[in-house]
Amino acid sequence: MNPTLPRRPLWCALAALGLLLAALPALAANDRPSLRSLQPPYFNADLSVAVDSSSRAKVRAVVSVPYPELNWLKTEQGFSAGVAIVVELRPQGRSKRLYGDAWERRLRVTDYATSASMRNQVVETREFDVPPGRYSVKVSVRDVRALLLSEVRDRIEVADVSRIPVSFSDLELGLVDSTNHFTAFPSRQFGFNSGALGVRASVLDRRAGAWPRAYAYHWKVVDESGGPIHEGDTTITVTRSAEPVVLRPPHGELFIGGYAFELELREGKTAWRTSRAFEVEESGPPRGREYEQMLEALAYIAENAEVEAMRNKSAADQGAAWDAFWRRRDPTPDTPRNEYQIEFFRRLRYADQHFLGFGPGWRSDMGRAYIRYGPPDQIEQRQPTAAQPGLEVWYYNQPYRRLVFSDREGFGRFTLLNPQGE
Repeated sequence: MNPTLPRRPLWCALAALGLLLAALPALAANDRPSLRSLQPPYFNADLSVAVDSSSRAKVRAVVSVPYPELNWLKTEQGFSAGVAIVVELRPQGRSKRLYGDAWERRLRVTDYATSASMRNQVVETREFDVPPGRYSVKVSVRDVRALLLSEVRDRIEVADVSRIPVSFSDLELGLVDSTNHFTAFPSRQFGFNSGALGVRASVLDRRAGAWPRAYAYHWKVVDESGGPIHEGDTTITVTRSAEPVVLRPPHGELFIGGYAFELELREGKTAWRTSRAFEVEESGPPRGREYEQMLEALAYIAENAEVEAMRNKSAADQGAAWDAFWRRRDPTPDTPRNEYQIEFFRRLRYADQHFLGFGPGWRSDMGRAYIRYGPPDQIEQRQPTAAQPGLEVWYYNQPYRRLVFSDREGFGRFTLLNPQGE
């Protein structure tokens, strides 16, 4: 077992998925990753473009701050905290007008356990009427007691939808309960609750005709390769243009990894499509062939005997063995999140996407090293010469470790030259 696995959190942004448009022109509802601050107080901000019934596009900002990120003060009634949020939208160009808002949210809970639970979050939503154009966006969050301040920045484009016959607003991802109540998840990071994942969307329809109208949607949940995991069709009736609708397709619980929810509106041979990327950090065990393949990756961080014991389990006992494997490595067993497991799968996915080998990236020498030790503290790249191929040297400081990789073929498939370094 490698005790160093959780020491370097990896903030991996999911690649934005492009939108497909067909036939009639429509608003390009651009997918963009959820923003995460890199210093305390840690928070998430999800930016999207919404459309109202009057054909105006607006910027929606959803900001979430986990309770444990705030400084809580004990009072006679329990515990109190506060957070100040600022959203600034600055037009790119000659305009000097600044759009946005600033506000505070005061919190009070009755017990310490509530304030310390990552499941509890401050979630604030604001919408801003802005003219069409491109904007630089800054979202700031300040703990009003500790006076810690963090921020994230992004750019967003607001299209002129006043003359577009049909257009999608950006999708919102969240959880949908049995009453069809939608709760936004600006982090777009789900866990064992992924079976309740749903979307909220709206369509601006400026075409003449009577209301209400029925729309036929085709939905997909696709993995990082673009392959559909679940898909289906549904028809929803709305009473007016741009009326928000909530969909909770029967897709079931998802395994750990990166996904996208794709939504398509179909009318004859015409289709409008939009998508939103998300991540599943925790889940139940994989099944069948996926279980066997995952055991190969677990061998990077576990003893051979431990992996073989899991491999010899019957299908009925594999789930319990999987849970026990990660429970033994959970650095915070009293919390609902297993940070060790989350970090392992982040590294696995990063290795699969960034390293070349004769098969999946996580099977390469670089992938194996990355999964075991995380991102190196320093990388030295040496260009190929007539005497030797290109080299890449990874340095780790605590504990000291030096790994030398060689690109012998010149195709970017680096192999480890000094296995004793591991």
